Amino acid sequence: MKFFVVMGCGQFGRYTARTLYAGGADVLVIDRNEVRIEAIKNEVGQAVCADATDRGVLRALGVEKADTAIIALGETDLEASILACAAMSDLGVGQIIVRAGTELQGRILPRVGATRVVYPEKQMGEQLAKSILTSGIVDQVALATGQIVADIRPRRDFVGLTIQETHIREKYKLAVIGIQHPKRSVDDKGELHEEFVLHSIPGPEVIIGEDDILVVVGHREEIESVARRD
Repeated sequence: MKFFVVMGCGQFGRYTARTLYAGGADVLVIDRNEVRIEAIKNEVGQAVCADATDRGVLRALGVEKADTAIIALGETDLEASILACAAMSDLGVGQIIVRAGTELQGRILPRVGATRVVYPEKQMGEQLAKSILTSGIVDQVALATGQIVADIRPRRDFVGLTIQETHIREKYKLAVIGIQHPKRSVDDKGELHEEFVLHSIPGPEVIIGEDDILVVVGHREEIESVARRD
């Protein structure tokens, strides 16, 4: 099991941590805001209220064992990002992914140990444009790991099969972290309404319906290969 450390539990850090954990990873979240830690503690492996720039604290938490550190301390807190990045580099973490808000920050961060710099707002805009052009992908969000979380309409040869029978994990390297089933109802005026009910972490025996939407985590190429385009 891969071990990720997520530093910063704002919207970007929280979503990344939750998705990594749902995808089967061990996740440690660190943030100085006790309210944020309280909100996420039941959705990841471990959540600690601490200073992500304090090397003594980081060492005590065993972050040097992490496969990847994701530093999401906010686009305006450059000093904290630099200190956290340098600390993780000194502790020997091999992959350090850091959120940046500007191109200038993106040039500075690799000098203090960042192995990859991400620009969430820019990437989300690009991903939105791509999703419009790829009809099988309903919605998507880019992760700091380079993967994306996407809502897709599964291609037709998946319909009627269980998740296990599609071999989606083995063949396409995708993790199904949710499935949305349509729920239709008729109101007092006789009008038909449709909404989708989300089932998180579905079991391998769940059968995929024609109108279902799968929530998957993986790389774009594999996701596009299983997304229905008709």
